[in-house]
Amino acid sequence: MSLFYYLKIKAYRFSNTSLGKSILKLLSVFVHAEKLKNGKEGKNLPFIVSVTIDTESGFVDENDNRVWQKFNPTAYIGFYKGIENWRNLLNKHKAKGTFFISTNCFSAKGETYEKIMKQLRMLLKEGHEIGLHVHPDSDLALQSLLGRSFSATSARFYSENELNDIIKAGKSLIKGHLGVNVTGIRWGNWALSTKAVIASEKNGFRIDSSATPGIKGHLNDDMFYDWSKVSDHYCWKLSKADYQNTEHKNSRILEIPIATFNFFGLKLRADPANSVLLMSCFDYYYNNANRLKPFVFVVISHSIEGTHQDGSTTKVIRVMDDFLSYASKFRDVRFSALKNSINK
Repeated sequence: MSLFYYLKIKAYRFSNTSLGKSILKLLSVFVHAEKLKNGKEGKNLPFIVSVTIDTESGFVDENDNRVWQKFNPTAYIGFYKGIENWRNLLNKHKAKGTFFISTNCFSAKGETYEKIMKQLRMLLKEGHEIGLHVHPDSDLALQSLLGRSFSATSARFYSENELNDIIKAGKSLIKGHLGVNVTGIRWGNWALSTKAVIASEKNGFRIDSSATPGIKGHLNDDMFYDWSKVSDHYCWKLSKADYQNTEHKNSRILEIPIATFNFFGLKLRADPANSVLLMSCFDYYYNNANRLKPFVFVVISHSIEGTHQDGSTTKVIRVMDDFLSYASKFRDVRFSALKNSINK
């Protein structure tokens, strides 16, 4: 384990103690989002909270370390117990969520496959949304269908033809196993590219939610992602010339960005892993976002962050439970899956 990751886990664990939460609440006045302070008009229109779950193999171990799909693609518990724990939470608050599914789930066999399919069918029955989540290098079902392996997560490292094959195969796997035609997509590790925009449009996708405005990372490895040139927190049509350009608007794909915020020089996502800062981020957006049309506040988490290896719930589920209870007290807040959140 790297020193950086060790310190990150230590900070995460402290931030979820009573003392840590109290300190973060005191410091919440420093939470802000750039280019959002223009919201004095239109406050009568809904403030929409969309909870999005990247659904993958993996789990959280007893020390709060994340065992990601990339490192253990056969840890399928992230699909069946991960989904179940998130379903139970969302249903408790009468909230509909969007589950971006890595098609790696369809590589499971026998009883494990049936457990996963039960949860996926329950998502559809209960009115939650299923979209495509793309992780080519750890998706065993995708690799089997295409007859090849992949070395990178990021779309940056693939040609347009390769991206077309990957996206088409992912969409067909969901259609074949669940009978649904998905129209929403999120690239693994937020690692969209301009060529991936073109390939996504070609395959009929109409919503993307990969953008993390102002945030970039993994710049020297195969999970490269970069949204540093984007400062807009409102929806826009993606560009087929430069995926970070919010002015071209020359594709049919609507980008609904993940909410991001600044905190003491850090750029963070609206994520329950950030403890009570998620509520502070919500407050800032709620008070400042322009609502001349309904505003969509996108929260991100992962199925694996909702389950331990034994299937029990995690700190992330408890933080999100508190957040949903808090947000539901606002009269004009609506919880919605992405596909129902805007008039496209």
